[in-house]
Amino acid sequence: MHYSFDFAQQVHFPFNPYQPGPIYFLTPRKCAIFGVCCEAIPQQINFFIDEGMQSSKGSNAVISYMHHFFAHYGLGETDADLHCDNCSGQNKNKFMLWYLCWRTMYLMHRSITLNFLITGHTKFAPDWCFGLFKQKFRRTEVNTLADIADVANKSTLTDVNRAQLVGNEQGDVFVNAYNWQDFFKAYFKPLNGIKSLHSLRFDCRHPGVVFTKATSDQKEEKAVQLLKDTNVWPPREHPPVVPPPGLDHTRQKYLFEKIRDFCSTEESKEIVCPKPALVVEDAVSSSNEDEASHPKRGRHQ
Repeated sequence: MHYSFDFAQQVHFPFNPYQPGPIYFLTPRKCAIFGVCCEAIPQQINFFIDEGMQSSKGSNAVISYMHHFFAHYGLGETDADLHCDNCSGQNKNKFMLWYLCWRTMYLMHRSITLNFLITGHTKFAPDWCFGLFKQKFRRTEVNTLADIADVANKSTLTDVNRAQLVGNEQGDVFVNAYNWQDFFKAYFKPLNGIKSLHSLRFDCRHPGVVFTKATSDQKEEKAVQLLKDTNVWPPREHPPVVPPPGLDHTRQKYLFEKIRDFCSTEESKEIVCPKPALVVEDAVSSSNEDEASHPKRGRHQ
């Protein structure tokens, strides 16, 4: 089965197609988008990532979303062909290689081929689905993450786009992020010259080995052992969960003071731009301090 994956340009919410002028100079709440497209169906799962859920767009995030996709949306294939761009921070790095190697070692897939786009070619299947979503998004009033997911699900008549929230505005997590980098470091070693390679293959019959080619049509493959010790495998269990960073107080205060009024309903205001918790705590503590410094007088004083 063939899958392609990539990040899209983030969107902001609340959003109004008839954009009020003042919000043009402000920064509403951000939502990143990661898509995995199965061209054979065709259907794309779009992971919508609130800014409070995402610490980075690095390899830990990409691998975690791919792992969730295979577990919940995969078609049960034994052999997978993957396509992605050449972004070294997200896809073309040692951690992604180690993860795919780990999957074949434990027969989650019998074989996986990872192919990178030719330099200069940046558009492929996920961009088609992102475009369909963006067309619908630009014509729709959006207040919350749930609204964004609804836009994605209704962006096509044939259910090409499907939404998966990574978490909600309140901090509830639906897709866990794992610390894959530290999990694999003790067992695998880097692959030298990875940036010059465009096709990598992993096979369960050769645990820990990656077969590399500079181009996809090259006939000869070079086999490289990635395990530091072929007798010591990484465990099959998941690595530790990385908790979401959440929004810091400065960002919460900005959304409350600058963006809240652009939400069209009172409910969405409380969901997207609630009053910062620290502000409430500060108000309570300051009132207690005032009472302590100015005690009430008794009747006979």
